[in-house]
Amino acid sequence: MIVEQAGKAMSWSILAKVARFVAMPLSYIVIVRSLGEHDWGVLNVLRTITAFALIIVMLGGEKAVLRYFPEVRVKGGMRSLLSDLGRLAAVQAAAWAALTVAGYLSGDWLASLFHQDPSVFGRYIVIALGLVLFEAGMTLTMNVLQSWYETRRMAIVMVAGNIIYIVLLIFLMKYRAGVAGVLAAGGAVNLLMILLLVPVLVKLTGKMAGDDVPGPGAGRILKYSLPFVATGLLNQIVWRHSEVLFLGHFSGMEAAGHFGLAYRIPQMALEFIPLSIWPIVMAGISEAYAREPGKLSESVDLYFRLLFLLVVPVAAMGFAFSAPLIPILFGAEMAPAGDITRLFFVVFSYSFLYTPLSMALYVMEKSWVNMLVFAALAIVNIGLDLAFIPRFGLWGAFFPVAAVMLLAVMIFRTVAGRFDSRLSIPAGFIARCYLAALPTALLGLSASRWDSPIALAAQMLIGVFLLFAGVKLLRLFGEREKALLMRLPIPLKEKIVSIL
Repeated sequence: MIVEQAGKAMSWSILAKVARFVAMPLSYIVIVRSLGEHDWGVLNVLRTITAFALIIVMLGGEKAVLRYFPEVRVKGGMRSLLSDLGRLAAVQAAAWAALTVAGYLSGDWLASLFHQDPSVFGRYIVIALGLVLFEAGMTLTMNVLQSWYETRRMAIVMVAGNIIYIVLLIFLMKYRAGVAGVLAAGGAVNLLMILLLVPVLVKLTGKMAGDDVPGPGAGRILKYSLPFVATGLLNQIVWRHSEVLFLGHFSGMEAAGHFGLAYRIPQMALEFIPLSIWPIVMAGISEAYAREPGKLSESVDLYFRLLFLLVVPVAAMGFAFSAPLIPILFGAEMAPAGDITRLFFVVFSYSFLYTPLSMALYVMEKSWVNMLVFAALAIVNIGLDLAFIPRFGLWGAFFPVAAVMLLAVMIFRTVAGRFDSRLSIPAGFIARCYLAALPTALLGLSASRWDSPIALAAQMLIGVFLLFAGVKLLRLFGEREKALLMRLPIPLKEKIVSIL
């Protein structure tokens, strides 16, 4: 029953993610072309600041609802849990208010830090931090619905919300609403989606709110949720583009905008599939480990194979065609982001070498190890940023990311091996994946010369053909990989398996 519910929920969840995946590039095109490179850089700085603020405001509550709503459905205690979450929400609101007031009071200082007009940048800071409340509310709403497997309504609302967001952006950009208009569009759509989904939450929780069974308790909830604040902040430094802040200070908003675009596009493209399948893989590996701990290494090996079968083709296409596509899609001003975008497709592809190992540590209940590793990586990341960005600007921001991702692979390989010596990276298989994608990646040479939209479209078709040929020639798709793909909730998987 649980598996069937989870499968149906995952299908609707993926629909919502596909809608977001399609909407984000379209919104970027509208925003970047409307704002220009300077204001796009300002928006990236603001979004980076609010990303840190969101983690603090959430206090790990989004993880707590995923953990404890399923528990009280089984054991009871809904009224107690709702009461505890209400108190947590009050603390979250206080944290949000404090951060917003702090943003207002520090507006002039932040403006001077990024060499901006205080009257303008200070207003942007207050608007951005104020709208974090709606983003936090939407995150909690989605996670509560997912904890009940009620993703159908959520998916429909998110698809509609993404459409409304694009339309609203076009309208506001037409009337030159600028950075404030972009922020307002996001906040308005978040609020609208919350209002549409809250009745579903009330109906779900109301069915069980009459019991008097003790819930998990506020202390237990906070003990579980608060560590996610530290982990989230560390991940924001290591895995998100914190370099934008340093570039905004040392090199100007234009450089911050170029880097933000170069970082976001590859990360969005490469993370889409892994993030979609992560819950399925995590559940599968956890169940396998519970049944036979000795087979954890086999599960991790399969996860490696699945990841790189899915990620490397996207990375190859991105490496080949992203540089000439950047000025076509986003305007000539963003051309400096092209070469770095191309290289980030490579960097983010090899960063997945540590993802299965990190997951294995979570499965073995060694989450504290992940936190310590990310703390060390964050320190190295910031140190390299301060050493290279002031001297080398945009390229000085690229090197720390590439170096830290490589360091992460080496550390996780060593640390994971200490807890289970059988855990390893299937280097031969991964090397064959890259070899199969190499002819497609080499189309970057021709794409640099023949870079008209029609020529690029033709070369991209050739690239897809070369990918299929490489996969079949090197026999990357064996029986185990077929079985894994058939378990994913994606359309046309039978056709894909038959072709490969």
